[in-house]
Amino acid sequence: MESNSTYRKRALANLEDKWFDAAIVAFVYFFIYQGINWVVGNFLGTTEGVAFNLAWMMLCFPLIWSFSAMFLDFIRGEKLECGKLFNGYNDFVRIFIAYFLYFLIISVGCVFLIVPGIIFAFMFGLIPFILKDDKKIGAVDALKKSAAMMKGHKMDMFLLYLSFIGWAILSLLTLGIGFLFLSPYINTTVAHYYEDLKAEYGE
Repeated sequence: MESNSTYRKRALANLEDKWFDAAIVAFVYFFIYQGINWVVGNFLGTTEGVAFNLAWMMLCFPLIWSFSAMFLDFIRGEKLECGKLFNGYNDFVRIFIAYFLYFLIISVGCVFLIVPGIIFAFMFGLIPFILKDDKKIGAVDALKKSAAMMKGHKMDMFLLYLSFIGWAILSLLTLGIGFLFLSPYINTTVAHYYEDLKAEYGE
């Protein structure tokens, strides 16, 4: 596996002259997933708002998957296009089950202690790429495969994400606008990490 700086450099090389496309895709993604959720939720009462937020998040599971999977295609030479954000709905059941289990496991881990929830998040963090690469793998098997691939690499992945902390702070200072660029940067970097880990895993 390469150093974190190397993965970031590889991502920057991919994104060169593609930042505008990446920001547009990120904007559409955040608008659908979080913007609509925020607007509708504010018009509802507390109980109804919480129920809507939960239902909307689950309905957006394929959207969340598509946004991550798109960057795996991107580093393999494909274009970033807003229409690809909806590709996950063509495989709704498999992706929905995988993400439902993913968020359920993380939530249970966070209820008892924060640290287990974080560990589970990294343990199963490869499921969008695994589901993308293997059209036949089931949701449970995708979780198992992610856990197997991440064995001994969870701290590495944590440090990779942590290396973006400075950019995250700067993004907050821009009232969140910076995340339109940071999110593609992170996803492209993690996609490269997955490609190397996949090769190391023997695929």
